[in-house]
Amino acid sequence: MQPLLALGIRLRASGHQVELGAAPGFADWVRHHGLSFIPLGCDIQAWARAHGDVAQPSLATLRSAIDYLRADADQSFDELLTAAPGADLLVTGLHAAAPSVAEALRIPHRTVLFCPQIIPSGLHPPPGWQHRSPGAVFNRGLWWVASLGFDRLFRSTIDRKRRECGLGPAAELTRYVLGDAPILASDAALGGIPRDAFLQVAQTGSLRLEERDALEPELERFLEAGDPPVCIGFGSMPDHQPARTTQLVVAALAASGRRGIIVSGWAELGGMPLPDHVIAVRSAPHAALLPRVALAVHHGGAGTTAAVARAGVPHVVVPHLADQFYWGQQVHARGLGSRPIPRTRLSAPGLAAAIQFVFARPSIVTRARAIGVELRSTDAASEVVRLLEHGVSRHPVTAAA
Repeated sequence: MQPLLALGIRLRASGHQVELGAAPGFADWVRHHGLSFIPLGCDIQAWARAHGDVAQPSLATLRSAIDYLRADADQSFDELLTAAPGADLLVTGLHAAAPSVAEALRIPHRTVLFCPQIIPSGLHPPPGWQHRSPGAVFNRGLWWVASLGFDRLFRSTIDRKRRECGLGPAAELTRYVLGDAPILASDAALGGIPRDAFLQVAQTGSLRLEERDALEPELERFLEAGDPPVCIGFGSMPDHQPARTTQLVVAALAASGRRGIIVSGWAELGGMPLPDHVIAVRSAPHAALLPRVALAVHHGGAGTTAAVARAGVPHVVVPHLADQFYWGQQVHARGLGSRPIPRTRLSAPGLAAAIQFVFARPSIVTRARAIGVELRSTDAASEVVRLLEHGVSRHPVTAAA
């Protein structure tokens, strides 16, 4: 969500009218940044609060996730059909409804990707694979299985809604959601376009949200009171045992001899008395916080990984699902952090060891700082805006969702 918000802000600054569609829970955040907001799809935050076991889901959670994704696609079709008429361009991430809505309304659509692993390739497995790449033959087999699963999940909904729009069945669904010329808004320094990509893909670098918000006074005082701390937070990943995870984090910080900031996020960590060397905050702007910490322990989301790398800070990635495993492996392979710790294997001793691993290796800190300098010199948003404008050069861009 954050990269598309950053893009919307840059489009507006370039003179375009922007409407940003997202799940209802993001309304205040989007409006805080001055953009017009359109509720789109189901409430992902409400679903996440009810299903904290996403890293090791029960059968009931898996069934609920399938129901949620189908309902979200169905609802998004109807809402986009209402919101998009009059737009000159529809810009989305991977979206089940957007390609069909754009086709029905006869407006251009452009997909923006945030991770190279989304692109089918023999050089990497599909998102969610927790191990090292098993090689090209197995990777292609895994992609075939993933494509079948994606088709089984969405085909009936997409084709039903397309019939309602007077359209025929969708083509192969992986190609359908990627579009003809997707934009890859991620940093080549962390992972490039696979050499065998079957699509024409333009990689621009990651989209940076220009945040102006200051840190809370209590957090500011904590930062000034000692050495740069370790920042620990898992973003939009829920947790069905937040108290236990908080205790685990506090124990790991104590064992590694480090001060720490717990960013509660959707996991709602930190809701208990904490020792003096640890503080918990509900949220904090990346741009203000990350350059002032010594290490970031995070879930490995595309936006968070890019923000940490841009700040020049080492990582310990704790992937929960999807492409987070890819980012964890990329971080380690590029000498920017420890080996990733899958959320299902997270323990206080393991986290303490990963923290100590990073601080015992000055080369990791040096490499992270060098990557930060490199990434801060780029302006990916301007390049994405240029590509979007070029793609619809016959018409002005007046809206994006």
